[in-house]
Amino acid sequence: MMTRKVYFTIFVLIVSCNLTFGQWPMSNDPEFNSEVKEPTYKKGKGPKILLDGAHHNFFIQWDFIKPFSDLANSDGYQTIVDSLKFTPEYLKRFDIVMIITALPFDFTTKTEVTDEITFSQDEINSLYDWVNNGGSLLVFSEHAPFDQAINPLLNRFGIESSIGRAIDSLNYNKKIGNTGWIEFTHQNGGLKRDHPIIKGRTKEERITKLMTFGGSALTAKKYTNLLELSETSENVIHSTGVGPIGKGNSQALAGIIGKGKVVALGDSNGFTAMIFDREEGSKQPAGMNLKEYDWKQFVLNTLHWLSE
Repeated sequence: MMTRKVYFTIFVLIVSCNLTFGQWPMSNDPEFNSEVKEPTYKKGKGPKILLDGAHHNFFIQWDFIKPFSDLANSDGYQTIVDSLKFTPEYLKRFDIVMIITALPFDFTTKTEVTDEITFSQDEINSLYDWVNNGGSLLVFSEHAPFDQAINPLLNRFGIESSIGRAIDSLNYNKKIGNTGWIEFTHQNGGLKRDHPIIKGRTKEERITKLMTFGGSALTAKKYTNLLELSETSENVIHSTGVGPIGKGNSQALAGIIGKGKVVALGDSNGFTAMIFDREEGSKQPAGMNLKEYDWKQFVLNTLHWLSE
């Protein structure tokens, strides 16, 4: 029988490549509460967030972005899914651009990125110039092949993603038993206490505990390391056979580019509210719906910092 650890290794967004669309072992949590008690902006009057759907974005294609969109809208933001390539004129329409689970092909149709291009050089340059002139970018790496696909864009912003999967043999959720589900707390030194995203605007918004759900590790100069990986973390081969390449010391970075801002994460599940089907028939929450962790507040704090 498959062990719990192996099961989650395969199915926490490390989906076996013989699955066909419509057979994913995860779904949006219908009980996720996207309410914001004191919205930052009046409904529909806040900053505009582009949810990029032009680059085979897995979470956009299958609407796993809905919990994030619902939460952002509850806080007054305007989320817009669109599928146009990045150009200077197009990007001027938005205040924040969110790029999540981007690929040059549909997820599971290939196991690795070879000579395919996810973002053209013109798109990358347009996005960089837009941020440099005051835009805010929220961008995600992930496990392979997402890490391969996003790296050229990250590199333009001075960030490098490892290829493979990040694990930590010490700082992980022992109850779940998956070393890829890494915990970040003030006690283990994983949270950057003095950054506004971690501090929040009030004591009630302070982030005290997060857990990532696999994904890659990031490294960059001139960025604040919001989620710092410990010395016991390592980069291991992914189930697709890609990696390990590089290592990284972070799963969340925040930085300033010219007049704009960038937040980059090595794992995307914290910005969702998913339910994973476990082999024995039980259900495992992952993301903003995992109540003992502060992902819902972290998502709001991130948007607040990006839109200041």
